[in-house]
Amino acid sequence: MERIKLFTDSGSDISKEDAEKYNIEVIPLSLIMKDRSVTDYIDFDNAKYADYLRTLPDIPTTSQPSPEAFFSKYEQFAQDYDHILCITMSVQGSGTFNSALIAKEMFEEKHQGHPCKIHVVDSWSCSLSEVIELKHAYHLIEQNIPMEDILYELDILRRKVYTTYLVDNIEYLIKGGRVSVLKGSIASKLKLKPIVGIRNGGGVNLGNALGYQNGLAKMASYYTSDVDETGELYVSHVGCPEKAMALVKKIQETYPQLVYHIYPMLGTMSTQGGPDTISMCYIRNK
Repeated sequence: MERIKLFTDSGSDISKEDAEKYNIEVIPLSLIMKDRSVTDYIDFDNAKYADYLRTLPDIPTTSQPSPEAFFSKYEQFAQDYDHILCITMSVQGSGTFNSALIAKEMFEEKHQGHPCKIHVVDSWSCSLSEVIELKHAYHLIEQNIPMEDILYELDILRRKVYTTYLVDNIEYLIKGGRVSVLKGSIASKLKLKPIVGIRNGGGVNLGNALGYQNGLAKMASYYTSDVDETGELYVSHVGCPEKAMALVKKIQETYPQLVYHIYPMLGTMSTQGGPDTISMCYIRNK
């Protein structure tokens, strides 16, 4: 039986309860504000941060973990495990994957021939899509599936995982450099709500909705088009649990027995989306 330790970053939006339940070590990013730096996941209050974002003239920035942050944790757990499996945010959206990879190379150089093998995996996405992969990996570990087969199964899985965001205030995407000022200004004047998807590791503009309720209806239609009644829905939000639940109820109109999970976004994803943003992740099975 191989002993396997799971790692992820705070861009996964994983809860502390799930991290403990599934034996996952979380490497946090940092939030850089005008007057201080805050460690995501560790020194973080979801509700307070959402309110804080609503009052800020300037959006905080996020900083990826250093290779040293990963390296020190690799050394801590390597003595007790045969493998470390580190699942990170997409390399297209963060430098976290590269930090984890550099740390792996540092570890292998310092500890040549060490029996613990480190595997750094790009989730192709972020937020709860990472949680979906982590939970799947955990269940495979419980079944004593070899590491090589787990990596293969995760590769198949991530091609089926879809992530979609409904953004309430496009100003956060403009200030964060993800939407041009011109396009953002037009959308803002028309009161359009951007819908952004992550598919196969890259961002996709799925369109805009005229008002939040129309946005929820579109999100629900994406889910029911991609997933049958046996699927599970993962929803995250930035300080708006009622909007997350409204999406669930919209999908329940088609699938009354829907299995769903709701998580507040942590600092990294909250900063990128802005207050009142919601996200859904699921495994496409149609």
